[in-house]
Amino acid sequence: MELPGASPVFTALSMRSTLMDNAANTALSSGITLMQNKKYSRAVQAFKQAAALKPDLAEAYAFQGDGLVQLGKKKEAVEAYKLALKVDKTLDTVYSSLANLQIDLGKKTDAEKTLKDAVKVNWQNTPAWYTLGHLQAQDGKYKDAEASFRKVIRLEPKDGNGYYGLGLSLNGQKKYDEAIAQLNKATSLKRDFSAAIGELGQSYIGKGDEKKVQEQIVRLDKIGTNDATLAAVSLKNQITKPRISYSDASGSSLSLIYGPIPLLAIDSGFISAGESRDMTVKLVFDSDMDANSIRDITNWSITRASGGDAGLYNNGLYSSKSVAVPAIPKQVNYDPLTRAAVLTFSVSQNATVDGTIDPSHLVFKFKGTDSRGVAMDPTGDEFNGFRMESF
Repeated sequence: MELPGASPVFTALSMRSTLMDNAANTALSSGITLMQNKKYSRAVQAFKQAAALKPDLAEAYAFQGDGLVQLGKKKEAVEAYKLALKVDKTLDTVYSSLANLQIDLGKKTDAEKTLKDAVKVNWQNTPAWYTLGHLQAQDGKYKDAEASFRKVIRLEPKDGNGYYGLGLSLNGQKKYDEAIAQLNKATSLKRDFSAAIGELGQSYIGKGDEKKVQEQIVRLDKIGTNDATLAAVSLKNQITKPRISYSDASGSSLSLIYGPIPLLAIDSGFISAGESRDMTVKLVFDSDMDANSIRDITNWSITRASGGDAGLYNNGLYSSKSVAVPAIPKQVNYDPLTRAAVLTFSVSQNATVDGTIDPSHLVFKFKGTDSRGVAMDPTGDEFNGFRMESF
């Protein structure tokens, strides 16, 4: 029916527009149903049809992006999301979907720009502030991250996630006491919040409070989820310090099981006064060590046991026959596969060719670091044959 006062051409165009809008909405509805039934390829085609019929239908591009993500076509999905935002800049969820996709594709700079655009359009877009804060923290922009997470808390003061993010950003600035306060708030609002508990452990690592770190590990172990277990393992690895495990006699030319013994009984080459021989001792560590640190001979010391855990060299008796032992090795080699260090040092025969040595009471000490840069456990950085374990 022709509208009163309307020209036939206008009426025809209006009816055509209405028909196309209806067709676009039908295609959009069909696509949504197909998405729900996990028929993603057909759904994407329906959304493309809807967009072709009505180019300003932002939802058609947004849903198209969702379908393309399900099909693994991430780059195409990025373009679909961008088209949706070009049509309608107020689609908060699309900003988040686009940013997360850009992060997956390794384009963090693009993602950060997307999130900043999102909060410019709507400063109350909490998910955008939250994701932006994490991106900034990952880039070491901890002050910027702090500002973003404070926005999250302002918008959602009863949500533990904002306090967790704030604690993380404060840890990054080494403001450990402030971080602890925020992370405790996070865990009070969100039960069994493993990420926040793990980050709380990081705060206590920063403060050097190993007892409190252990408490967080116990909390995580009790939660028992995969995330909690991973967080607990991370904390354990960070506070675990390397130790010397044992001496490998099969890889040593000098056995550390012997008490005072003549040099001639060890090597017949000591038959002449002043004769010098290289000796090796193989020590195995319980952690992957820094090879350069191991090979640095100044990180090692060789001493005579003077009591306590190490016992007494030559049973505490003075003997003029005892030969000198070098204070540091002349060379140290390291095998990363076996975590074994082989120390080489020289010993010389005395003038009367009756020199002795007490291998079991030689103390080998290492003050270097493991592959993580962690210093030795002070209760396990020394070893001798008398004790047969590190101390």
